[in-house]
Amino acid sequence: MSGSDTDLEARLGSATSPTTVGGHPAWEPTTRLRRRVTTMTVPHRDGHDLTVLAPDGPVGLVVLFDGERWLEHGILDAWQRAAVPRAVALVPSHSPARRCALLPHPEVVAAHVADEVLPALDPALLDLPRIVAGQSYGGLAAAAIAMLRPDVAPTAIVQSGSFHFRADEPPRRPRGVMGDLGTVLGTGTRPGAASRLVLQAGTGEADMLEMAEQFAPIARDAGAAVTLEAYDGGHDMGWWRHGLLDALDQLDALDQADS
Repeated sequence: MSGSDTDLEARLGSATSPTTVGGHPAWEPTTRLRRRVTTMTVPHRDGHDLTVLAPDGPVGLVVLFDGERWLEHGILDAWQRAAVPRAVALVPSHSPARRCALLPHPEVVAAHVADEVLPALDPALLDLPRIVAGQSYGGLAAAAIAMLRPDVAPTAIVQSGSFHFRADEPPRRPRGVMGDLGTVLGTGTRPGAASRLVLQAGTGEADMLEMAEQFAPIARDAGAAVTLEAYDGGHDMGWWRHGLLDALDQLDALDQADS
């Protein structure tokens, strides 16, 4: 991995990332707490324990990659202020090597969630509507699961998705060249007929917004319902944390319109 690519991934979840967009009210300390959320540590057979935030009476389940970074950024408080009560399973990445070996590989990450993460959760949570969410490699993982394995989670929140990733190449900058997932989806099949994607990317990222713009019509042609929104920000938690709650609000509004 080149120095620039290493830096791009290393900034994921940096505590010093600037806030570059207006704040979602769930992150504002002055916003009232709506509910009690219980934090549970769930033993995980690969040795990397899960953290689950469980409100009373959850109506949905979010599987969120890079969970330890979200804990560092105070997701518990935000989850207590969120408009709709959902449980969230915070899937840890731990080392950069483990993250790179897991998240950008669709079959590997889908099997990890289906065979290791979900069976470790309270069975009552498994009957709830599922959303998978992530950033960078985690965003790519979320998109791949929703498009190729909607049985695991049919809806994805994809922030700064690494759509340029190719397993047979060293990590590289996007450069406008579509990677493996877009190529697979562009074969003419419609694996995502039951899928929904909320794509987000920052205007200050190196080609990430352009890649999201290229990927969106590919996913639509594969059958998915897709939205795309640009945020004023870079490759960092400054806007990801707000965008995550914005996306959940957007999905809630769509569900209410469909009901």
